[in-house]
Amino acid sequence: MKWNRYTIDTTTAAVDVVSSCLGDCGIEGIEIEDNVQLSQKDIKTMFVDFIPDLPPDDGSARVSFYLDADEDNDEMLKKVKEELEDMKSFMDIGPATITISQTEDKDWINNWKQYFHP
Repeated sequence: MKWNRYTIDTTTAAVDVVSSCLGDCGIEGIEIEDNVQLSQKDIKTMFVDFIPDLPPDDGSARVSFYLDADEDNDEMLKKVKEELEDMKSFMDIGPATITISQTEDKDWINNWKQYFHP
């Protein structure tokens, strides 16, 4: 199965608001990428296999969501864009540009294995 991955460029301060907006639009799963370092408290309270070396936090973040590539996603994408534009009048959410890429199930099904070391 093919999936369209939609990635929104935003700020770390706006990640929660953008994520909530996507939930309001009916999108149930998201992925957040940023360079926010884990605090020592986070490391002690979370199960962490390894701590990646991240570049310094520049305040930018990316929020991604996936939709079935075989379906017509134009209405959903239009709704998300409208919501993002509305949010811009209330707070700085960064550029809020949306990039689209495509992936397949087989990428997800096996790629996790390269990072799993029991």
